[in-house]
Amino acid sequence: MSKKKKKERQSTWSIDMLEEFRDYLVKSILPSILFVIKEKVNRIYLTNTKHTYHSYFLGELAGFEDVYCGIASLDSLIEEYQGYIGYIEILNGNSERGEPVPMVRVVINKDITFFESLSKMAIESRLLNPNNLMELIIGVDPSGLKGIPAENILNIKLPIKYIEIAQLISFV
Repeated sequence: MSKKKKKERQSTWSIDMLEEFRDYLVKSILPSILFVIKEKVNRIYLTNTKHTYHSYFLGELAGFEDVYCGIASLDSLIEEYQGYIGYIEILNGNSERGEPVPMVRVVINKDITFFESLSKMAIESRLLNPNNLMELIIGVDPSGLKGIPAENILNIKLPIKYIEIAQLISFV
């Protein structure tokens, strides 16, 4: 009797994963990534002179089961991306639990009301049925990936052209 070993999660992007992700975006008619929201994290930092509140969402990249995805906001985007909603970054990072993971970080301009809307929709989904899903479709401009070897796409930032929130609410 042999026991199947549980597949170990990938801890970094492999060359094959990078090639697959690059080709997926570059060859798509509508280049986008599908992000399935799993968790929301709230952080409060207090000192006697300052306080900050920051929240972000975590989840998975559909079609790329080993890729961790995080979505956060910045007060102001770097100059190169100020004409966009934000950008995605392909990197090796750490999960919320400190584990090394291949990741796509989504950074959104804080000036838009995106996070408030997303939070309200998440609360509504969970109140009606804890198994409801929320997905983000994030359209990107993959022109920065064309002709670049897969091993060189880590830490590249791609502009976000649009974001669509898909909320499936089931009453059963």
